[in-house]
Amino acid sequence: MNQSSRFSGVLAAALVTMFASSASADEDAVTARLIGYQETPATINSTGSGEFRARIRDQTSIEYELTYRDLSSTALQSHIHFGRPATTGGIVLFLCTNLGNAPATVPTPQACPPFPATITGTLTAADVIALPGQGIDAAAAGFAEMLKAIRAGAAYANVHTTLHPSGEIRGLLNSRTREDDR
Repeated sequence: MNQSSRFSGVLAAALVTMFASSASADEDAVTARLIGYQETPATINSTGSGEFRARIRDQTSIEYELTYRDLSSTALQSHIHFGRPATTGGIVLFLCTNLGNAPATVPTPQACPPFPATITGTLTAADVIALPGQGIDAAAAGFAEMLKAIRAGAAYANVHTTLHPSGEIRGLLNSRTREDDR
């Protein structure tokens, strides 16, 4: 192999790596394991559990899958909240609700099915609920702020039930691409 061919091979490998890195910067995997021990303000000893999996696509949408099972009672609603571990934060994104309590400023969320259940959906800037007291704006600005919060470990998903209306299972959203890595 001559020098020119080796250089072309190295250059091609570098370009592939660069494009793969930029693609992953636009698509983050997000996961959470939901259990009662993560709930606040009261820790819950629950047989319930769940998983949240999502992909952030092009910084404009979050495609998600939420699974929950073995809850103590009927699932009432599920959300993404802005809050760190062991603190309660405001609701920013609805995943599902049976209460009809979503603000009129966001699209109507899907119903929470009986457990065991898996729901899927896509969240966009239109779904963001502003939290002025916590510095989260509505629409595109708020969506960008929540993506930053997810990457910083400052967002969680939970499922609220009839017996535990403030939340029965909860899990910190973990992003494979942390804000510190950007």
